[in-house]
Amino acid sequence: MEEVLVPLGFFGMVFGFPLLRRELIHRHTMEKLRLQHAAPAVPERLSGTEGPPLPEDAAALALRLPEPHRLYALALLCRLQDTQDTNLDARAAFLIKQARFEYLPATLRSYLRVTPAAQAQLRAQGHDPEGLLREQLELISRGVDDALRQDHHAAQNVLTQGAFLREVFEPGREKVQV
Repeated sequence: MEEVLVPLGFFGMVFGFPLLRRELIHRHTMEKLRLQHAAPAVPERLSGTEGPPLPEDAAALALRLPEPHRLYALALLCRLQDTQDTNLDARAAFLIKQARFEYLPATLRSYLRVTPAAQAQLRAQGHDPEGLLREQLELISRGVDDALRQDHHAAQNVLTQGAFLREVFEPGREKVQV
């Protein structure tokens, strides 16, 4: 029996140890990455301490908001991202870009930096921090709506295309002013 156990133990150590070592390294790496990317348990605005700087990305900031505002901010961010690639006039494209990369992140950052003392001061002045955030997000959303509604370039393209098609396919008909 000993003749079988000794070689079996030897082969087990030779082949098993590297596999075990690789598994432990993998676990350690995964745990380290999870801790690096995990959100803090208590947001800075509730902890009362300064903490690490807030990320610049609007998506990362939106994920740190309380639940009803998180969904609204993420939906607004998705809408901004979807409309960013469409063919807009210069004014609308500029407004969408500014809302996506400056206005929305600045709004989220300012809310997330509200400390408990600042919350108490706002409440003493008759303002609700969550209500202010909701109002600011709604303002951005209405501004985006207005910019998309007033896309004169798209309307002008439709009229121009219609005039062109009338000219090509109905040469004898009266021309419509564009």
